[in-house]
Amino acid sequence: MTSRRAWGWAFAGVCAAAIAVWPADPAVSRWFAAQRRPGLDPAVLALTSAWTLTVFVVAACVWLAARRRLRESLAVAGVTLATLGVGSVLKVLVGRHRPYESLADFVSLKTAADASFPSNHTSGAFAACLVLAGILPRLRIPCVLFAVSIALTRLYIGVHYLSDVVGGLALALAFAFLARTWILPAAPAEAGSPGGGADPAPVAAEAGRTGPSLPVPPSTP
Repeated sequence: MTSRRAWGWAFAGVCAAAIAVWPADPAVSRWFAAQRRPGLDPAVLALTSAWTLTVFVVAACVWLAARRRLRESLAVAGVTLATLGVGSVLKVLVGRHRPYESLADFVSLKTAADASFPSNHTSGAFAACLVLAGILPRLRIPCVLFAVSIALTRLYIGVHYLSDVVGGLALALAFAFLARTWILPAAPAEAGSPGGGADPAPVAAEAGRTGPSLPVPPSTP
């Protein structure tokens, strides 16, 4: 219950943040545009490519499937696709213009055909990384850093407002919560072996402790 409450508070806080930063969107976008450097731009464009997220998710799913953790592999893929699908629907419903379409004298490094809110790159990256971090806690920090990097690149190249990115994070939190609550509740117990079973060593040790004991010879009078 405490974990669910924490997820709920995180989701509510991120939604509130998306609304709160909305008035500051133009100023934030212009600040990020002012930080561009010719030597940095190609690296950022490569990182923000849709192929980067695709390769990351596919590699994670293949790695999990190769270790016979099929349910976890399907969870990462399914949550990412579901998040992107709902995000695409929200883009049509909200219909927000991109920064380079609505801000005067604003130049982006890239353009996009769809609407701005929410950021699908951000939502997809965070959805995949939050689920993967729950499956493999030791990768929690690298996963979060990767997702944050993707979000920042969307601001840097000028295709999203800050509230678009925060909205994408909120969407990712919602789907990651559903996955980690309803799809992967038993994942930690299955991590003991590549095949997903429990580690046999503690079982054998327990059996040795609880098995029949040797008969005690009678004492000599």
